[in-house]
Amino acid sequence: MARGVRIESATGIYHVVLRGINKQNIFENKKDFERFKKCLAKAKEKGGIKLLGYCLMDNHVHLLIRAGSEPIGTSVKRIGVAYAIWFNRKYERSGALFQERFRSEPVNDDAYLLSALLYIHRNPVKAGTRERAEDYQWSSFADYVGEGDGLTETADILAMFSPDPKKQAGLFREFMEVESDADFADIDDSARPSDEKLRERMFHLLGMKNASEIQRLAPDERSQVIQLMRNDGMSIRQIVRLTGVPFGILRMVRKA
Repeated sequence: MARGVRIESATGIYHVVLRGINKQNIFENKKDFERFKKCLAKAKEKGGIKLLGYCLMDNHVHLLIRAGSEPIGTSVKRIGVAYAIWFNRKYERSGALFQERFRSEPVNDDAYLLSALLYIHRNPVKAGTRERAEDYQWSSFADYVGEGDGLTETADILAMFSPDPKKQAGLFREFMEVESDADFADIDDSARPSDEKLRERMFHLLGMKNASEIQRLAPDERSQVIQLMRNDGMSIRQIVRLTGVPFGILRMVRKA
């Protein structure tokens, strides 16, 4: 079967998943995780990519990348090949380490960007290995709260939570506790569920035609609209994704 054409992102940002061939582990110990991070740093230097988020799991990797001076496929291949050569030499093995074709999804707006980052950081929670996203060592969570090594470029996304740097980490932590029910580019082969039904329900409920109408509302009116959606059972994460209204605003509106 012919491969499908990889969809290009309007923003240059992609959610990428690399997984071990036959679902085998690609990390055996701490040094392996550290080596993969060095490969990420080298790809930033060589290909000019911006790493906006990551989570390294035992048999797969989630990356949130803004493409640089080369196609995203070239940058991802650079990362995978460099790590596979090192891994094979260390463990005296040969052959492919990763599945041949990595998965990627274009991230075309800020709402989806935040939802993807939420999903990536909560991957260990979803897998049942940690109770909280911040307890997992091998993700970009620490960079976002000022406790990491700076591998991740966090400034632009943190600014979405608040213009005040003193408030950003706290709001980010709070957002990361919102349960993610999106599939995104998961390690299985299922497509991400469409938001179409949710969107239709939202606009029917509000009597509006698009998300821009919500964003243009006066603060009091917008709060009333958000409260209607919350009362209708929509989660904060869903509302962020569908409306583009920042989390810092949504968190202040409670259900009636």
